[in-house]
Amino acid sequence: MKWIDLIKLSATNLWRRKLRSVLTMVGVMIGTASIVVMVSLGIGINQGYIDSLAATGELTTINVNSNTYYGGGGGYVIVSVNGSASSSDSKQVKAIKLDDSAMRKISQLEHVTVASPKLDIWNMQVGTGKLVSYYSLLAINPEAAEAMGIKLSEGSYFSRNASPDTIEILMGESVKRSFRNPKSNRWDGEAPDLDWLNAKYTVKLNDYNNVDDDGNPKVYEFKGRVVGIVPADGGEGGYNMYCSLETMKNIMKKYKKVFTNSGMKTDEYPSAVVKVDDFNNVSGVQKQIEEMGLSCWSMADMIKQMQESSKSLQLMLGGIGGVAMLVAAISICNTMLMSIYERTREIGVMKVLGCKMSKIGAMFLTEAGIIGLGGGIMGLGISYGLSSLINTLITANGAEESFRSVIPPYLALGALLFSILVGVMAGLYPSQRAMRLSALAAIRNE
Repeated sequence: MKWIDLIKLSATNLWRRKLRSVLTMVGVMIGTASIVVMVSLGIGINQGYIDSLAATGELTTINVNSNTYYGGGGGYVIVSVNGSASSSDSKQVKAIKLDDSAMRKISQLEHVTVASPKLDIWNMQVGTGKLVSYYSLLAINPEAAEAMGIKLSEGSYFSRNASPDTIEILMGESVKRSFRNPKSNRWDGEAPDLDWLNAKYTVKLNDYNNVDDDGNPKVYEFKGRVVGIVPADGGEGGYNMYCSLETMKNIMKKYKKVFTNSGMKTDEYPSAVVKVDDFNNVSGVQKQIEEMGLSCWSMADMIKQMQESSKSLQLMLGGIGGVAMLVAAISICNTMLMSIYERTREIGVMKVLGCKMSKIGAMFLTEAGIIGLGGGIMGLGISYGLSSLINTLITANGAEESFRSVIPPYLALGALLFSILVGVMAGLYPSQRAMRLSALAAIRNE
């Protein structure tokens, strides 16, 4: 008997008992739909979290920190082996300075698109007219601003040929509210009404180790110019004032003593930001930077932890659906046993005519597999319908970005194969029972 004939015969046998076959498929349908919908919710939570991070551009960003900048000490960096968090699978690497030499090595790593130091200048204040902001300046490489995801709502990025006498600034929208008259007690949290791109600014460097009799520090003044505005929804950029690292390094070189007396180093950086071409390459680049002797942190670390939690959630949700599938498997087994009792004489005739035992067993396994296949197809249809309904309700409540149902192709295919496997497994005992029937006893059965 060929396989095509076996399938046709099995389908015919099931069709002879349509109602019972359909009801059994409904059980598989419920089990399949339960598993797919439950697991899709876990996948949707995971995907929603990743998508929300991807929108900020943080997925491909690595934050690098120096272990030697503060305190002047050395220390070590703990590097995990094979991505394991276990202390037994980690090693210590001697920390190095995060200086220009280290930055060049980082920028030359494969998959790194941009590498920029970040230098927080806290002893300089930006003012315009009688208004002063006590926000610190964050010095970065000019060419890295756009690549770091710093978006502008007005103006432009740093000039290519900026004047060394002028400090160009990218100002966050939220920073505007920090400008106020230091001699006034008024503080309403509102941004002053200024033409921010055309106002005249002064940047003051305070030497707190050189004060007059009244305790006022000596002040060095520089011209400032706001060239661009970073919107409030531009991530952390909306809360910073950026300036050119090259311009600031020239000022630090000229007034080295002022900065060193303030606890700042002029030959290394406290931190840096590294952009990678693809999220899948972040962990590899991060490990290489750690092996150089630098501490790193990225969203990949958080996502790994979140994915571990998500796997547990998916297993739990899938287990709930698995209970329904177990009931469906018992139903298939019962249906096939009933079929054997009803077709005992038919089985005996097949044996007398010389049909192989394996073919008789295969016939019942095929019938069970067809029930699993039919129930799986119906279950997938129900799953897509429920998923669409869930997403519609979630969208109506404004929670689409953080929670939704997602059925990827591999889940649909896996559920279909699993439903067939459940059917075949449930049909094993009935098929073995059919094969063990005595031919003569089966023929005499009424």
